[in-house]
Amino acid sequence: MRQRALTLALRHVLLGLLVALLATPLQSCVNTPTLPLPPPVASVGAPNLQGLVRVEGQANEEAYVIVLNENTDLGEISRANLEGRFSIEIAASAGDLLVIWQESDGVSGEHTEQTVPAPMP
Repeated sequence: MRQRALTLALRHVLLGLLVALLATPLQSCVNTPTLPLPPPVASVGAPNLQGLVRVEGQANEEAYVIVLNENTDLGEISRANLEGRFSIEIAASAGDLLVIWQESDGVSGEHTEQTVPAPMP
């Protein structure tokens, strides 16, 4: 009887060690920092007759895409579709600096800057 109790105790200890060994790599995966989101790939058009510029391109699927006109301190926010495509119109003039980034799951991505081109003659 005493030998059986020792065998059971040894099994519990070994099982506990096995669980601890398996849990350690899983816990380190959970605590791994999130990589920064890349900036969206965007193209910026020239202003139209209404003074609006179209910014369109590719971001993470369903990410929020933010475009800020640094010259006017005005911005626009849109959401990318399931394929990650987005299109935003923002008031801007030729030469204005636009800052573009995406946010997804509470993580803000890296910013990219583009200057609004002049309209073609």
